[in-house]
Amino acid sequence: MLEQDQKMKEIVTTNEAVDHLGVSKQTIYNYVKAGKLKLVYEDWQIDGTMRFFLEDINQLKTQTVKPVGLTVLETANLLGVSKATIHQYIKAGKINSSKISFKGRQTLFIPDEEVEKLKIAHKNASRKKTFFTKDLEFYLFGLYVIPNSNEKARIIELNETNEIVAKTNMGELLNKEELISRGFKKAYELKQANHSTKRGNIIFQFPIPQSINAPIFGIIDSFYENIGHQNMNLFIESNTIKVEIKPIKLPYNDAQIEQDFEILQNCLIDGKLSSRPGFIVFTSNQEQLTIFVKDSIKEKIKQIATGHHTGIEDITEKLLRMGLKEFEKNNSFFD
Repeated sequence: MLEQDQKMKEIVTTNEAVDHLGVSKQTIYNYVKAGKLKLVYEDWQIDGTMRFFLEDINQLKTQTVKPVGLTVLETANLLGVSKATIHQYIKAGKINSSKISFKGRQTLFIPDEEVEKLKIAHKNASRKKTFFTKDLEFYLFGLYVIPNSNEKARIIELNETNEIVAKTNMGELLNKEELISRGFKKAYELKQANHSTKRGNIIFQFPIPQSINAPIFGIIDSFYENIGHQNMNLFIESNTIKVEIKPIKLPYNDAQIEQDFEILQNCLIDGKLSSRPGFIVFTSNQEQLTIFVKDSIKEKIKQIATGHHTGIEDITEKLLRMGLKEFEKNNSFFD
């Protein structure tokens, strides 16, 4: 290009190109390397900055406008699931996606209508999703191993249709078929026990660890092995693991009891803990309250409990809490 033609065109520096395109300096370098942006001067090192024609920057800008739809990360955040789950949906053909060049790299975009379908499906799903499959072969955050090897995996997601995402100790993400074909087996069996009639629950809220070997997962393994699925509930809530268990005296290795007791105490939401040699004791905060009511009131409570798919005791406690809140608010009795 002739020098006089160059002078007629507006020239911008690397920093100005960053501002115009809304990308990082590294992305600008990638554009140059890929031939998407041409340098005004090949010997730009003399000036200490690359220089570009503004019209080239503006032309590239039209090519890097964000496509319609959401990225995998945006979709995952919207639905409150992991990126791994969205990738599994795409892999299984449940949702469509397109790989589009955006900001210097190939990015998966999910059309708005596909995101809406997922939102409806999640809205219709139960709030407390099951944490184990019907055949008891897979359970959320359960440990799986390949016999006679050091390979391990954990189920990091399990949805209402029994689809799973497992994470290995090497960071790989596997679906159910891949986990089975690789030879992973349950590291332990779930304890089979009768439903406990002890009152109340002890509730914990754990942060979700990044490592599948984290002590928190070891605690959950202990719950599965010693309490069983019949007397516990486990689900992901607000990016944490919420666990509810029935009162129990749990056997513990003396070398591990101090570390786990501290973790349990720090993550305790409701209930009480105490330790004894070789045991951690989990006790609920519930006390028995006996009252007499008219038949008509009891029948109403039964109907409410049935409508909410829960027991009469649970719904009575909730109604009592609501009544107490109303009393504290108005400081008076009401009809």
